[in-house]
Amino acid sequence: MPSTPASYRVLAEKGTEPETSRVSSWLSYAILLGGILTIAVVLRLVVTTYSSLPFWDGWMQVGLEGGEHPLSPAWLWKPWNEHRMVIPKLFLAADLYGFQARQVFLLASILTIQFLHLALLSWSMWVLGGWRGALWRTGTGLAAFCLFCPAQQENFVWGFQVCFVLPQLLSTLSIVALLLYGSESCQRADKRPSTGFLVVSVLAALGATYSLANGTLLWPLLVVAALYLRLRVAVVASFAIAGLLSTALYFHHYVFPSHHANPMLSMEAPIPLLKYCVVYFFSSWFTRDIRGPEVIALAGVAIVVTLLLPALSYVRNFRPFAIQLVLTMFFCLGTALITAAGRVNFGAQQAASSRYQTVALIFWCCLGLLMLGSAFSRPILRYSFLVMQVCILAIFVGGAAGVRSPFEKAQRHAFPQHATAAALLTGVYDPVPLRQVYQSADMLLGVVPYMKANRLSAFSDGASSGLGKPLESVFSTAAAGDCAGAAESTAIIEDPRGHGLRILGWAWDLKHQQPASGIVVTTDGVITGLGAVGQERTDVRALHPEIWSSYAGFVAYLPEPHLGSVINYYAILHGSRRTACYFATRTV
Repeated sequence: MPSTPASYRVLAEKGTEPETSRVSSWLSYAILLGGILTIAVVLRLVVTTYSSLPFWDGWMQVGLEGGEHPLSPAWLWKPWNEHRMVIPKLFLAADLYGFQARQVFLLASILTIQFLHLALLSWSMWVLGGWRGALWRTGTGLAAFCLFCPAQQENFVWGFQVCFVLPQLLSTLSIVALLLYGSESCQRADKRPSTGFLVVSVLAALGATYSLANGTLLWPLLVVAALYLRLRVAVVASFAIAGLLSTALYFHHYVFPSHHANPMLSMEAPIPLLKYCVVYFFSSWFTRDIRGPEVIALAGVAIVVTLLLPALSYVRNFRPFAIQLVLTMFFCLGTALITAAGRVNFGAQQAASSRYQTVALIFWCCLGLLMLGSAFSRPILRYSFLVMQVCILAIFVGGAAGVRSPFEKAQRHAFPQHATAAALLTGVYDPVPLRQVYQSADMLLGVVPYMKANRLSAFSDGASSGLGKPLESVFSTAAAGDCAGAAESTAIIEDPRGHGLRILGWAWDLKHQQPASGIVVTTDGVITGLGAVGQERTDVRALHPEIWSSYAGFVAYLPEPHLGSVINYYAILHGSRRTACYFATRTV
C-alpha cells in the first residue's frame, strides 16, 4: 500500500491556490474554533444536568437486575437486551466500587472516550492522510463538532451510555491499527512487519464486540480490508478465525429479546427497515418529525451517491485515510441496519432517539472528511474546498441556533432523576418520578436499603446529612430579594413504605438570574424536606417577565407534619450549595 505522496502533503500545507489559501486558512481556524466551542457547550450540558442517580438501564449497576455480584463472570457475561456488555459492565462496576455509583466516573469516561476518538481521528488525518495546515484544522474542527454535537445529548447525560460511545472508538482504533500494519508491510517489503499493530487491531475489535452488538460487524470489514490491502494470507486468516470464534462465542446460548423484532423476519420487509434507517441518519438534519420517508430515502441515497462519486479518485490515490473513512462509514451503515432489524417494531420514529446520533454523526463526519480530502487534492477545482468550508460553518451556525433543543431535552431527562433523588432522601416514595427513572418502582425501592447502607449514589451526597438539623446549622441565609417563588399545591403521598407530602411550585434565583439549584423545606425551623428545580413551567415564565427560563418549576417532598407546624420554603442559590433564600411559608 503506497504511502501518501509528498506532493499531497506540500499541497496541504500551501492550500489549493495561492489566492485562496489565506481565506481558506482563516476559515479553517474558524471551523476549528467551532469544534472547540461545541466541546465547551457539551461540557456545560453535562455539568448543568448532572444527577448522581442511575437512570433506566443504569440501575443494573446497583444489583437491581438479579442481584449478582457486579464483578462475577455470570453477571459480566449475561446479555442485556441483544448485547453482551462485558467491558461497559466493568465501567459500571468501577463506578460502583470506586466512586459510590455517583455517575461521575461514567460521565467522565464518556467524555474521555470522545476526546480519545477525536485525538485518534485527528492523528490519523495527519499520519495516514498527510493532512496539514488548513485541511487538517478543518478536518479536526469538523470531527470535534460531530463527536461532541449536543444532538446526541442522551449519551452525554446518561452514565450507562458508556456502552454506546465505546464501540465507535474501538472500531476506529481497530481500523487504524490495521492500516498502520498495512503501511508497514508495504514500506518493509523485505522484512516481516511487527505484529504489534495486528494485535491491537484484533484486541480493539474484540473490545467493540463485547461492548455492544454492532461490534460484531467489524470482523467482516477487517477481513475485506485485509484482502484489499493484499496482506499475507496468514493475516487475513487471523482476522477471519478471530471473528468466527468471537461471533460463535457471542451467540453461544444467545436468546433474542422477546420484546424486540426478530431480525430474520425483519429482513423480509425491507421498506420498514429502509424507513427506520432513513430516520436514523437524517435526524441529524431534521429536528421535527420526518414526513414522507420514502421520498427522503430516495433523495438521501441520491445525495450520498452524488457526493461519493467525486471522492472515488481520492480513495484510489490517497488510500490509507480514505480507506479508514470508508470502512467507518460501512460500520455505521451496518450499525443502523442491525438496529433497525431488532427495533423496527417500535416504529420508525424510535430511530430518531438522540443516542443513535452518535453513530449517525460519525457517518456524516466521515463523509464530510472524504469530500474535504477529495476537494483539496484537486487544485483544478479552485473554489470547491472553500465552498465546503463555508458549508461546514453554515452547519455549525445552524447547530448553534438549535442548541436550545438538546438542552431542553437534557433538562427534561434530568428533572425526574433529581425529583426521585429528593423523594428517596426524604423517604416519601412518589411513584410518578420513580417510574420515570425505572420501569418498576417496586424493584427500584428494593435496592434503596442497600444504597443507604453503602452510601451510594444520591445517598453519598451531602444533601441527606442536613435532614433533621436546624436550617442555620447547615445553610447561611441570603438577603431578602435574592430569590422569588411560590409553593402552589400540596398532595399527600400514601405509600406504606414512604408516606408524606408532595409540594409543587416554582423558585427563581434573582441574584444569578436562573432557576434555583434546589429546594430546602423546614418544619418549625428544622430541615425536613428537599426538592428539585427544573420542571417545565411556561405559565410562570408568561406571568413573570423577569424569568427567562421555562424550567423554574419545582417538586419537593417532606414527611407529613403535625397539625400547627410552620413550614418554610427556601431556594438554594447558585454559586454555593450552602446559601438558602426564603420565599414562602405555610402553616398546617
